[in-house]
Amino acid sequence: MIDMLKNQVAIVTGGASGMGEATAKLYAKEGARVVIADLNPKNSQKVVDEITAAGGVARFYRPMDVSDRAQVESIVEKTIEEFGRVDILAAYAGKTFDGDPSMTQQECLEKTTAVNQWGMYYSCFAVVPQMKKQKSGKIIICSSNGAFNPTAPAFEYHMAKGACESLCVNLAMDLAKFNIRVNCIKPGPIVTAFWDELMEAGEERTKILQGIADIEVPLGRTGTADDIAGPALFFASELSSYITGLCLYVGGGMGYVYAYGQSSIAHAGTGRRDI
Repeated sequence: MIDMLKNQVAIVTGGASGMGEATAKLYAKEGARVVIADLNPKNSQKVVDEITAAGGVARFYRPMDVSDRAQVESIVEKTIEEFGRVDILAAYAGKTFDGDPSMTQQECLEKTTAVNQWGMYYSCFAVVPQMKKQKSGKIIICSSNGAFNPTAPAFEYHMAKGACESLCVNLAMDLAKFNIRVNCIKPGPIVTAFWDELMEAGEERTKILQGIADIEVPLGRTGTADDIAGPALFFASELSSYITGLCLYVGGGMGYVYAYGQSSIAHAGTGRRDI
């Protein structure tokens, strides 16, 4: 489809890489004016340049740390100053600090919560006043399949992502009367730079990720950033005009097919083993 988001203004947190980058580029392709809100200036400008070269409109104002409320609000204010409105917030910014040798367990908890939970809260509430003024808006929150269907324990990160889902449904309830829709994407095993924080890229990681897919993903493959960008476009467009408060699994069947009783069923002829 063409121009599904024509002349709309979108802020994409975490837009310099991975799922955020893919979403920012797809939004721009569909006619949105996109603001990249990210901590990495080099990668952010690269995404802006690529969108511009493809004929789109994109901006990067300054680095933004989502755990700093003032920085988040400053980017939203700058967006409104230039474009006059905010139609879409796609909030991807997040990071795990598990296994960081420089942090104590308490420091890991505090930093993970600050970035993934408070950062999401700050991002959402920074755009709400303008969206209320417009009486329209779409907020897309990124959680994680692991919040409630973990492949492996990641206590601090998954706890924070669970809070994001609670934020989604509460915001959806409160903002519906303003014609503001709030929905949540729950990615499964998506191969992005996020995994670099956990494990070095290479043959071993590829085998591990494929092993997860073989066992837990009915479609039998890990996902890509583009697999998330599509649902993010759906939630940002009028195709989802009657949907709010939905937490959508996007994991090739992982998290909902198995979560509701399929894990004990043998996959005859597929080469997969039971979970």
